[in-house]
Amino acid sequence: MRLRTLIPVLMLGGLAAAGAPNFAAAQSWSTRSLSRRSLGEDLLEVNVAFASGAFRLRGGSPTSLYRAELRWDADHFEPIASFDAASGTLSLGLEREDDRDGWEMSDESGQYLDVEVSPLVPLILDAKFGVAAGEIDLGGLSLFRARIASGASETLVTFSEPNRIRCERLEIAVGAAELIVTDLGNARCESIEIAGGAGNMTVDLTGEWDAGLDTRVKLTVGVASLTLRIPENLGVALELTRLFASFESSGFAKRGDRYFSNSYDSAETKAALETIAALGDVDGGRLEPDR
Repeated sequence: MRLRTLIPVLMLGGLAAAGAPNFAAAQSWSTRSLSRRSLGEDLLEVNVAFASGAFRLRGGSPTSLYRAELRWDADHFEPIASFDAASGTLSLGLEREDDRDGWEMSDESGQYLDVEVSPLVPLILDAKFGVAAGEIDLGGLSLFRARIASGASETLVTFSEPNRIRCERLEIAVGAAELIVTDLGNARCESIEIAGGAGNMTVDLTGEWDAGLDTRVKLTVGVASLTLRIPENLGVALELTRLFASFESSGFAKRGDRYFSNSYDSAETKAALETIAALGDVDGGRLEPDR
């Protein structure tokens, strides 16, 4: 899936701070690969700090704890690539080598970080990236906790298969970005929080919701549009707080101070959503058949 390129408006975590290399100039490219065989680890913690380029993460071979490949502009960036066996912590990414002004970052710079992790080892993910196109497939992993923060970028987070274990918490925060989250029902998380500053957000609630979990989903929207995609077999109770935001409610009926999806009463699986919207649009009317 190719997302629309966005103009950077809001930066997170200093990764997309003003002043960045002009990638049209001559560059010295370097590439590094690293991997480790799985030896029955109890936990893998992956910390990513990636300033600019294309970032991809997905499940890999069960016999490999991780595999990663990093390509960067050695004139302006320093690689982060280390593993602490004692704590089970893998640190990856790129950090700026200087702070000169008048440069422009690009998510199409040619830099990239590709990561594969074992689907069998419980995973804690902390990923921060600036002007980077992110494609993160957490499907089929043993995800215990994840925090994903993006600045000015295009971000796709998907759960293509159900999580192998129950997840404690999932947090996604984007700045000036287009964010698509798909198959969120496969996450199996107790708490889900998704926040967008400016741009377009699509949250797809399809997937195999864990009936034994009382999952609460909180969505916060700034100057952005939010589209909810709700499968017919999922009953949604929506608590909506909005300032100047509009709400397309054709797929919901209001009862008291909450909105209930049209299939709520007959649905065997139910989810509670809290949505806070300041400026922008919230479209809750797109009810689609579950895939």
